Amino acid sequence: MPRPSQYRDFRYEDFIPAKVQSLSAAITQLVSKELEAVHSLTLNEWRILAHIAAVEGATAQSVADTSGVDKGWVSRSLNALLERGLVVRSTDRNDRRKRPLELTDTGVATFEKAAGDIRSLQNRLLDAFSAEDHEAFVRLMTRLQRTAETMRTEE
Repeated sequence: MPRPSQYRDFRYEDFIPAKVQSLSAAITQLVSKELEAVHSLTLNEWRILAHIAAVEGATAQSVADTSGVDKGWVSRSLNALLERGLVVRSTDRNDRRKRPLELTDTGVATFEKAAGDIRSLQNRLLDAFSAEDHEAFVRLMTRLQRTAETMRTEE
């Protein structure tokens, strides 16, 4: 079946969403393999640990909101972290409905070791870039993300 003439020059592999998705999948596979093999963490568990480490007073809801994923997914992964003693959940004194999350000492140690390994992996990936290329890459990705978010909210 012939292709429509206006799309003869269209190359899917150059389509930005396809390129970003392919890059994300490749890096996610590398990170997941490292986390599971070395730290016995799933990528989802790692994301929760990283969020709790970065956000004071983090909650399951803030993890879901930040990552854009279903709260049920967060709940299942969080329960695994709670069972392993990497995270504790407390009750906010001012609002008993809030259940802030904190890393335990073991959680902090696990996070710091995993973060160091992930940073090393990222640095190995970025070795393909000069310092200027790295800065430009981050700047352009940030600009593209802001533009996409602005366009999304305008609709």
